[in-house]
Amino acid sequence: MSDNSTDRKALEALARESPQEQIAYYRKPFMVLWAAVQEASSELSEDYDLSPEMAQLWVAERMRQVSDSLVDRLAEKAASRGISKSNIARAADASPANALRRFPRLRNDADATKTRLLIDDVLDSLE
Repeated sequence: MSDNSTDRKALEALARESPQEQIAYYRKPFMVLWAAVQEASSELSEDYDLSPEMAQLWVAERMRQVSDSLVDRLAEKAASRGISKSNIARAADASPANALRRFPRLRNDADATKTRLLIDDVLDSLE
């Protein structure tokens, strides 16, 4: 059985699990993210005299944008390693038939892959 077939079967089995079983795999990372949003929003609230609720919303939205960008980059990385576009779509909870709509950078368009993603700017800021 090929790696893509094995991945497809694993993703299908995971999709059949209850939401509680699926959440168990990302509960800890979410708790870390939630704590980070709280910490960053507290600083933002102090620096700009912004209400805690608005500061949390502002930080969480930026984190969502960066996370979306990270998903796009991970899809590109998976594709570059030979993982099928259908399995990439399945892992992102998208229809395999819509893989290129969900991840337009997976098209064989050289210009699309040259554009920077938000994750690139965030990673550059860490240097």
